[in-house]
Amino acid sequence: MYGTGDETFDANVESAPGPNRYYEYPEISWVQAGVAAEAMDLFNVGDFEAMHPSDAWAGPNGFWLKVRGPSMTSTNGMSFSEGMLILVAPGGDVESGQYVVAKLIDTNEATFKQFIWDSGRAYLKPLNPSFPTVEVDDTWSVVGRVVDAKWPRSVL
Repeated sequence: MYGTGDETFDANVESAPGPNRYYEYPEISWVQAGVAAEAMDLFNVGDFEAMHPSDAWAGPNGFWLKVRGPSMTSTNGMSFSEGMLILVAPGGDVESGQYVVAKLIDTNEATFKQFIWDSGRAYLKPLNPSFPTVEVDDTWSVVGRVVDAKWPRSVL
């Protein structure tokens, strides 16, 4: 019954929470990340460290990596400290300013940096100014872009 003033509103409808969407992706090693572009089915790449959820979509072949070293730790602004998890969406286009995982083609050695396009050239830039910016030439390949980052849940 609808009412005005002091009358009550009576309905057979309750508010319901929206759907809780999240995706789970494996945490893989940096060695596996270096071959991820060729081995797109990561569940067949071998063992993975753990599964972690995210509300970000990283595609069917997304994966988490644990940040190593201080090259992406900044004293101001955006920073990715050692031990943080980054979610990588393999393939796709990358724009200047986005964070990426790239690899040396010959060795499959992977690295995490900011992709910068400047004056017709591409660079991999660390957020820590103590580390050098590297020009992306034909020895590099971008594995994917970072779509989420978080601290891993601690196990009690």
